[in-house]
Amino acid sequence: MKNGAIWLAAVFLLFNTACETDDVMGPSTAGGPEVSLTLSPQSILENGGTANVTATLSASSTSTVVVSLLLGGTAAEGQDYNISDNQISIPAGSLSASVVLTAIDDTNQNGTRTVAIQISQVAGGQFSQQLLNLNIEDDDVPAVVQLIFNEVLYDPSNSGLDGDANGDGSYSQAEDEFLEILNLGAQAVDLSGWKVYDDEALTAATPRHVFTNGTSIPPGKALVLFGGGSPTGSFGNATIVTSSTGDMNLNNAGDKVYLYDAVGDLVISFDIEPLSNNPNESYTRNPDITGDFEQHSIVSGTLFSPGTRTDGSPF
Repeated sequence: MKNGAIWLAAVFLLFNTACETDDVMGPSTAGGPEVSLTLSPQSILENGGTANVTATLSASSTSTVVVSLLLGGTAAEGQDYNISDNQISIPAGSLSASVVLTAIDDTNQNGTRTVAIQISQVAGGQFSQQLLNLNIEDDDVPAVVQLIFNEVLYDPSNSGLDGDANGDGSYSQAEDEFLEILNLGAQAVDLSGWKVYDDEALTAATPRHVFTNGTSIPPGKALVLFGGGSPTGSFGNATIVTSSTGDMNLNNAGDKVYLYDAVGDLVISFDIEPLSNNPNESYTRNPDITGDFEQHSIVSGTLFSPGTRTDGSPF
């Protein structure tokens, strides 16, 4: 009996070990290029709005890479939206491919619904977990303002023209400061009468900038507010304005920036204090739109990118 017990224990151990080995199966093929997902735009209207979900490889592959998507969130497929395919096939030799998500219109006032998009599996590559959120805005109710500061330059470099962020051919601490504001919503935001303050200006109730009537940010696009000067360049076709006072006077330490709407409600703010290290460059979200703020040169090797993503491409 003792020998029989030992034999049974050995068989159990062998079987159990084999089962554990079989169960260790990753969601992607071992090796291969890394896959990342991007979404454009971040919000769409329910009356036929569309968004592209793009899978991009870190390097091209000699075979097709198939990226399977997992969709969730408060929006229901087939009821709130349709997607052209739940898999993205990236052909051999290519770096990216996309599928299209299209909103389905209805007359119900059911507010904004969200599609949560993740990678569930990759054949021919590997991935790190990501979560993208697409907002489907109800066109039967008033639009919800969705603005963020995406990049802030409060300390332009004073080395030659390194700090010439507005591209007018001269360096000016006051004029080359800028705020990059992104509209993540599916509808334009009218900024008429909106105001920008820093701490000192807010205490004195004297805004650094008042947006003129008719100023707006298109959906999914950026607006750049420079301190002054004559901004020169395409800036990713962003809306470009200069401060109404000619000086936003952003301090390198212990300051905050505030954006208030026309009725005096705070919309967004940016706290300079945690980032007060005299960077001589901008702070930008990494990745754009969704990430935390980092010094720009760490992200892309350049000092700023007003109106564009960190790699210079337009929003």
